[in-house]
Amino acid sequence: MDETFSLPERIRKKKEFDHLYKKGKRYRGKYFNLIYLSSASSFSRMAVVVSKKVGSAVKRNKIKRWIRTLFRRNKHLFKNPFDIIIIVKKEILEASWLKLQDDYCAAVESISKNNSSQ
Repeated sequence: MDETFSLPERIRKKKEFDHLYKKGKRYRGKYFNLIYLSSASSFSRMAVVVSKKVGSAVKRNKIKRWIRTLFRRNKHLFKNPFDIIIIVKKEILEASWLKLQDDYCAAVESISKNNSSQ
């Protein structure tokens, strides 16, 4: 299993963010919101957004590492490639790793199911 998070798998350009915010669908989870859109590429791409309201730089960076790890370890859950922006909520500070993992997996399964039925 490929557990890398290479440069092509990252959403980094403002143009790409704007396109996703404008055209993307929303999923609201307990610890984060997802903005997602089907991708024309052969792989999924992801970006993490963590506001300063969530906490200090140390906490924000830890959360970003956790989210990237979830993405890397669970690429196999995506039935089709997606571009995803994960917007973290403040409630994530109270979440354990297992709860966060369960919420993420449920979100990915939900968006994959909703997209395949259309």
